[in-house]
Amino acid sequence: MAGRPHLRPSAGSTYLHPLQHQRHQGLHTSTPLCKNSISIVHPLHHRIRYKKNQLQPAYKDILQTPKWDTQSHLFKPQYTQQSRLEEHYNSTIAPDLLLANFVHNERVIPGRKRQEWDGSSQYHINRPRRAPAGSAVETPDIKPRTFKNIPQLEAIWVHAFVRDAVRVNQERALPTMVMMQQITGKKPRPVYSKATVMTWRLRKNMMVGAKVKIQGPDMYQFFATLVELVLPRIKDFKGVENTSGDMFGNISFGLEPADVKWFPEVEGNPELWPNLAGLHITLVTGAQTDPEARTMLSALGLPFVGKERLHNVPSFEALEAIDRKNGIVYNY
Repeated sequence: MAGRPHLRPSAGSTYLHPLQHQRHQGLHTSTPLCKNSISIVHPLHHRIRYKKNQLQPAYKDILQTPKWDTQSHLFKPQYTQQSRLEEHYNSTIAPDLLLANFVHNERVIPGRKRQEWDGSSQYHINRPRRAPAGSAVETPDIKPRTFKNIPQLEAIWVHAFVRDAVRVNQERALPTMVMMQQITGKKPRPVYSKATVMTWRLRKNMMVGAKVKIQGPDMYQFFATLVELVLPRIKDFKGVENTSGDMFGNISFGLEPADVKWFPEVEGNPELWPNLAGLHITLVTGAQTDPEARTMLSALGLPFVGKERLHNVPSFEALEAIDRKNGIVYNY
C-alpha cells in the first residue's frame, strides 16, 4: 500500500513461516501474511529465509549443496532421457545431408529481388520498384552449403480452427485447446478473428481456434508420434504432396478430424473428445529451399508423393556458364 513502510525482520529477530505467522496473529482477514516474504516477480514463488546458525548440521549441508545436485532444495528436474529421433538426426542424417548438398567452390546464388524501372517514362520517377519475376515477395539469397547451415527441424506450429465456435458458442474452442495440449505437451494460445464477416456470422475478436509452437525435445516427440503412429493408420493417406512449401523451407499439411483420433492421447480416452477438430501442421525447417526441406523430412520418416516442384532458381552451373562468357575461368 502507498505510504506504508516496507518492514524487514532485524538481524536478531526470529523469522516465521507464513502459516506460523498467521497462526500467531490470528485468523483475521485484515492480518497481513508476511508480505515481505512473498515475491510477485515471475515465476511466482514464496521466498523463505533460513537462519543457518539455528539449523541442524544435516540441513546446513543441504543448503550448501549445488543447484545441479538432486539433494539440493533448488534442484529443478529437466529432461531425463534422450530423444531417439534427434540422436538419429545428429549422428546419421546431418552428415548425409552435408555430403549430398555440398558443392565445391559454391558461391552465393542471388534471390529474387524487386527490380528498378528502366526510366523510359517520366512516370517511373518515385514509383515503387517492381515485384520480383515469378514471385509476389522477395526471396533470400541462397548461401553456400557448409556445416553451419545444414537443414534441420527448428519448430512445429499446430493450428486448429473450430467451426462450432463461430456457429454455436465460443466455448466450443476450449476442448480443442485442451486436446492440443494433451497431444503436444505445450499450452496453446487462443486465436481470435480479425474481421467481421456477416455471411459467416463471424464477429471481430471472437475465439475461433487455437495454435501452439513446439520446440526442443517435445517437438521431436510429437513428430515421431505423428510419422510412426498417426499417419500410418490413416487409410487414404499416401503422403504429403511434393508441391507443398512456401519457397522458404517450410512444409505444411493438414489432418482431418477423423485422423486426429489416432493420437494415443485421444485414442485412450475417446469419450473425453466427442467433437474433434482438424489440425493444420507447419514444419519450420532451416533449409534454404523447399527440396532440401523435403529431403530432410523424408529422412526423418515423413513420406512425400507427387511430382517434385522446382522453383526457378539459377543453379551453380548456370552462373558458372555466365562467368565463362564474361572471361572468368574457375580452376578446380
